[in-house]
Amino acid sequence: MMNRTRNIASVVLMLLVSLGMAAQTITKPSVKTPTSFAVFVDQLSYEKARTAIDAYRQSVEADGLGTYLVVGDFKSPESIRELLVKYHADKKQPLEGCVFIGDIPIPMIRDAQYLTSAFKMNQKADWKESSVPSDRFYDDFSLKFDFIRQDADRPLYFYYSLRADSKTRLSPDIYSGRIKPVEIEGVDKYRLLSDYLMKVVREKQDTDNVLDRLSMARGHGYNSEDKLAWAAEQLALREQMPRLFRSGSTVKFFDYDDLFPMKNILLNEVQDPALDVMLFHHHGSSETEYINGLPEGSSLSVSIENIKFYLRAKLPSRAREVGREQAIKEYSERLGVPRQWCEKAFDSLKLVQDSLFNETLDIHTYDVRKLRPGARFILFDACFNGSFHQKDYLAGAYLFAPGHTVAAVAGTVNALQDKWPDEFVGLLAAGMRVGQFNRFTGYLESHVIGDPTFHFKNDGALAFDINKALTVHDRDAAFWRKQLSCRLPDVEAMALRQLLYAGEKGLPELLRRTYLASDNFVVRMEAVKLLSQNYPELAVATLKESLDDSYELVRRLSAEYVERIADPALIPAFVGAFLNRGHEKRLSFRLSGAMMAFDSGALQRELDRQLEGRIVYSDTIINEIRQAIRVSQTRMNADLKELAAPGQKSSVYRNAIYGYRNHPTPLMADEFLRIAADKARPMEVRLYAVHTLGWYDLCYRRADIARSLRQIKTDDKALAEELSRSVNRLEHGE
Repeated sequence: MMNRTRNIASVVLMLLVSLGMAAQTITKPSVKTPTSFAVFVDQLSYEKARTAIDAYRQSVEADGLGTYLVVGDFKSPESIRELLVKYHADKKQPLEGCVFIGDIPIPMIRDAQYLTSAFKMNQKADWKESSVPSDRFYDDFSLKFDFIRQDADRPLYFYYSLRADSKTRLSPDIYSGRIKPVEIEGVDKYRLLSDYLMKVVREKQDTDNVLDRLSMARGHGYNSEDKLAWAAEQLALREQMPRLFRSGSTVKFFDYDDLFPMKNILLNEVQDPALDVMLFHHHGSSETEYINGLPEGSSLSVSIENIKFYLRAKLPSRAREVGREQAIKEYSERLGVPRQWCEKAFDSLKLVQDSLFNETLDIHTYDVRKLRPGARFILFDACFNGSFHQKDYLAGAYLFAPGHTVAAVAGTVNALQDKWPDEFVGLLAAGMRVGQFNRFTGYLESHVIGDPTFHFKNDGALAFDINKALTVHDRDAAFWRKQLSCRLPDVEAMALRQLLYAGEKGLPELLRRTYLASDNFVVRMEAVKLLSQNYPELAVATLKESLDDSYELVRRLSAEYVERIADPALIPAFVGAFLNRGHEKRLSFRLSGAMMAFDSGALQRELDRQLEGRIVYSDTIINEIRQAIRVSQTRMNADLKELAAPGQKSSVYRNAIYGYRNHPTPLMADEFLRIAADKARPMEVRLYAVHTLGWYDLCYRRADIARSLRQIKTDDKALAEELSRSVNRLEHGE
């Protein structure tokens, strides 16, 4: 049945591709340049905004990129991808990037959550919500997909499954961008499109704009509000973009608690017409940037008001479920607060005031539409802010407002906090196009919203054209070896990445030497990242040292790699890091969550060993470590008990197994292997186990796990496919 369904889908796809190819009008580049670019626009958008689209294409060509213009009623993503592959293969003028203007098909990717930074929704949920809108379908040619179907309600949505035999890592061949106007009632979206494109044309005329004005803001709850993480990022920015910290330039930092509320301060800042870049770090939704929570303070009055605010937020909805009297009784007893506080939680005037107060805390799309944003480029390090597949979305609100903003990088689904959002950001100051920035840093959900060709003028620190180098010399080992001595840290870091892609011999040894020798935070971070993600068995010696690196992000991401590799040889360094740096909020958060990676007895013994002869004034952190060890062991014991109990609902087994995708401890691997091989188990439960074992792709036992999975024989097509997918991940399929 599955093969029959796929055959039908293939026939439908072939028909859609042939219809799409027939309906296209292609204009070739009008100038000869080392590389090329492609604009794809739907027929109606072109008819409505032709003058602006043609002007945009001319401005791109004037900037040194011969540009294809492809206009059509595209019936499927496949016809677009075929053209991109063809243009990229042109040796005389290889394609370096593309942009999709208007209503261009949106690939909705399934079975690829491991290529996102954090997204792990149950795929049985609504496909519109449980699929990842992603243009990696278009720009990463090595990914392999099976077409499933087109959405009946949203015809731009095309659902694809990432094939089990696909490459398991992202390495886009080109960059891409989306220029999709927001759709607001009473507003002509084609007028928004024309106005935006003419704004881009004007900005491109300023060819002398160097990146010398940058602001960075942090919202509440981001990275545990860790001051060390916040300070370390500022130090790294000085390393990446030294010009910002010299006279004549300006860099500003805004924390969520500098003033209360910070919303208006940030809205003022982002409108500065001289601002080049705005970096936002916060939580988010498709239409909101979350900036502040409730006021913080140690005074009694602030604490009381916050409690009353909480009661007004919770009690009315609870009362609708169980009745007013019961709701008051529950909250009064559970929280130990006076009954009269609960009774006043229904005050209609107070509820209106609360609603107005909430409006002052966060930035919404309707706030942005009143602005004239000045920042040319905005990075949204947040969940959902780049949801271009929705009618209204936060990044789009900035782009399609008047002002100067022409490009943003943002995600279509939820995003991980513990990542490296500023990786290669220094190359923007060297003139790198925004599209190239996202190409080398993005996840499945990451997108350039706006013009991906936008770039600042090279500030003079780099002697060659970085954009040409990243296309013409992509994966050129000889060229990038020479850049290892470049004085710009981000160029040296990019050289390491390019040597990885080129298959450089002896790269693990080079990465270790680089980590030990480099004075630069970002170079050491790149070395640790590449070593851990690609040569995990060889990363152990380096991780023992990087857990105590002077750069906070190196320490924090090293903790993640230690958990995922989970080699027992790392236990002494792991315990030592917690013991010596347990006061660091985000690092201790990562270390606490990683406790399950190691045997609890071994952890306790190592802690006792390191405490021998140690002078201890306070045992606060020691107690936290012991508590974290107990909690992790208790959780595993509870999950093992759940898994051993027969006849439970499928969701019980799913929850007990899937939680280990975030914490792939080898201590649970054998249990999952037993479940995967157990023919008496429901097929759905076996699939959960096989799927989760695919997340052990850095584990020191990954080869053993892959061998065990290969020994499982089955006639069930779904299980066979999931076995193939997980083995491919464990063996780092390319």
